[in-house]
Amino acid sequence: MDNPRSMRDLDFVADRVRLNRQSDSRHVVILEGPSDERIMRRSLHDQDVSYFIAGTRNVALSAAAQLASWNQTYFTCVVDSDFDDSVRVAASDNPFIHPYENADLEAMLVISKAGIDLVAELGSAGKIEKCGGEAAVISKLLELVIPVTRLRRASFENDWRLDFDAVDLGAKVEKKEMRLKLQSYCAALHAESPKSPGSAILERYASGETPLEREPSCPRGSSPYFRGRDFLAVLSVALCAFCGSKRAQSVLPDSLEESLRLAGSQDLRISAWGEELRSILRRGST
Repeated sequence: MDNPRSMRDLDFVADRVRLNRQSDSRHVVILEGPSDERIMRRSLHDQDVSYFIAGTRNVALSAAAQLASWNQTYFTCVVDSDFDDSVRVAASDNPFIHPYENADLEAMLVISKAGIDLVAELGSAGKIEKCGGEAAVISKLLELVIPVTRLRRASFENDWRLDFDAVDLGAKVEKKEMRLKLQSYCAALHAESPKSPGSAILERYASGETPLEREPSCPRGSSPYFRGRDFLAVLSVALCAFCGSKRAQSVLPDSLEESLRLAGSQDLRISAWGEELRSILRRGST
């Protein structure tokens, strides 16, 4: 017997948006999750906007495609790009998709002033100075996540479905020298992923020895390209020794993500990306 369809399957976002339009003339912004709505409300506090939470990126993109097919023009879909081609392909046919710069919102904020502020606030001034400053610390940590970025893209290209969430990236970082223990990380990733081709092949992709079919990149030129949560996992380790003296429990990736989103509201607003979104919303309200 087939499993009954979930309420999410029955909750067609595009239908809800169109029904809402009958009594609400505000521009609609479709988002992946509640945390996206919170930062948008802080950043766009002067914009009269109706927000709709899709729950997942795929649902958001599907809603955007459906609304576009109905010739609806009063909405914008804001999503993460991640490491597949879904957003790139969807945006090529749908002008109402406005993805975050870089792989996701957190990555976009990391390379803004918010990232600098986060390191400065939670790190040790003396240790940061020895490293060459906040920007140097961020640059060093970004180097550590390059192999993970390659693996995320390789997983998509080869349909390996690597279970990145099952492996603690921070636990695979050598703390004194802040070096990714690549062999150990790939072995752990292989062990958690039934479709993995083997840790040796993963290492070759991670190191760049085996090239990707397509290097992940941001259409708006945000570089380097990476997942924000990967960076925060490494930063969590760095703040305990390399550039700070925090206890591990006080700088967990989840709490760092919350702090980054709080610190980044204004940076999101005044960024070129944010200015473009505000321009879209102003046009939509006229």
